[in-house]
Amino acid sequence: MQRFLNSPLKNCKFFLSLGAILLGATLSLSAENFRIRKLVPITFTNIDEKITVSSGINDALWITLPSDLTYVSGIELTLKVPEDIVTWRDSVAYMLYEKLDPIPSEKKKNYHGERVYLNTIPGNFTLTIYVPISSDFSIKDNPYSVKLPLSDNFKTSLAQNSKQTGIFLRFMMVMKGVPESLENSILEIAAKPVLKNKGSLTLSITPPSNEEKKYSVFIDDVPANDYSQKILTTGEHHLSIVSDSYRNELRTFRIEQAKNTSVSVKLRGIEPLIKLLCPRNTQVYLDGELVKVTNEAIVVTQGEHTVNFILGDYEIIKTVSAMNGRTYSVNLNIDATITEEN
Repeated sequence: MQRFLNSPLKNCKFFLSLGAILLGATLSLSAENFRIRKLVPITFTNIDEKITVSSGINDALWITLPSDLTYVSGIELTLKVPEDIVTWRDSVAYMLYEKLDPIPSEKKKNYHGERVYLNTIPGNFTLTIYVPISSDFSIKDNPYSVKLPLSDNFKTSLAQNSKQTGIFLRFMMVMKGVPESLENSILEIAAKPVLKNKGSLTLSITPPSNEEKKYSVFIDDVPANDYSQKILTTGEHHLSIVSDSYRNELRTFRIEQAKNTSVSVKLRGIEPLIKLLCPRNTQVYLDGELVKVTNEAIVVTQGEHTVNFILGDYEIIKTVSAMNGRTYSVNLNIDATITEEN
């Protein structure tokens, strides 16, 4: 510490930057008038977009959020810091503002707003700034990033889809005695939305006839009353449809991040089904009537049914005791055995 204080330059930098931070902390959450050199717009049209811009000292960013925020939990800003700002650490501050007047525009330089956060750029060549806009923001704090706060007023404006809703981040020199060249430093900034670990399910259920009977839908064993487009966490999920009038249906599906998964289920009646499996050219009679063998199951009534297989001179008869809600496969197997004789 003594070595640090013995350096006039470092001593000056230390106390001036510390004073700026304390001043910023004192003025936080207070309205003020200020002027910027230039407004740098960042406008997201979709959630998988990454935008790179350049900002000078005394410029400001105006970030317009995507119109659909279903899967967006925040914004990530990665700053590439030039060497002179790294050398003169804490000489440049970044400030978050809300309640801006007028609405930010590239044509406007003078603003009135409420500063809600202030910090300085440390002596690193990169700085990642996160701006959460949702309670689902899942990125944890770490030594290499900063998480900015947003007020309840911002969240309310966001919910109301107000035209004034955006992220306004201003850069400003806060240290005296720095080289004039520092004023011309340029920050390269890469911005992208931070996505929630969620996706959506679109479930379509079709009954076997125009007359829809009662059934219950469960997703991960939890009743789902509204399943037209349900938001779920990423990963594997289980669907079950239970009914006294239809067969129970079970499905497994996966939800991918920020994507929609479509699942279609055709309900089947509770009547018994019989599947017929046999070699080609086999004549099959069900309850005495010749039927055409296909891959589709045949709907039958509950009770006893007789299946006749006729292949050449051979006839095999099987009886099926059919019960509601069950599917039966009747399979004609023709096999050949080989034995060795002395």
